Amino acid sequence: MPVRIKDAVINSIEDTETKKLKVLKMVSKTEGATLTIELPDALCDPFNVKDSVAVTIGSEEIPRGEKAKLYAEGTVFKMNEVKGLEVVGTIGGLKFILNLSSPKPTQRKTFDSEKFFLSLD
Repeated sequence: MPVRIKDAVINSIEDTETKKLKVLKMVSKTEGATLTIELPDALCDPFNVKDSVAVTIGSEEIPRGEKAKLYAEGTVFKMNEVKGLEVVGTIGGLKFILNLSSPKPTQRKTFDSEKFFLSLD
């Protein structure tokens, strides 16, 4: 079962030290989730601060994911379950960090394999 965050809001889009890269930060207060993704400038164009975003993360390809504003395949590097769940990974070699304050067991299983798929609508 994929991780679904339906009411995430883009908190900020910040420049990085690396040219042509930005950091997209999204927060969902109702679901207790934060997502930070490093992306090239061109992939950040469809997004604006305070936009509502539906986030879907799954261990298998996401149906209709290619119709999303952003659809990507990533790799999990580590999972930390001290306070909730923190997943650190990469999408195309760029940073991906997901924090869930109270994850469900099915959400944890999404990251058991090394590969995950991300869709932002």
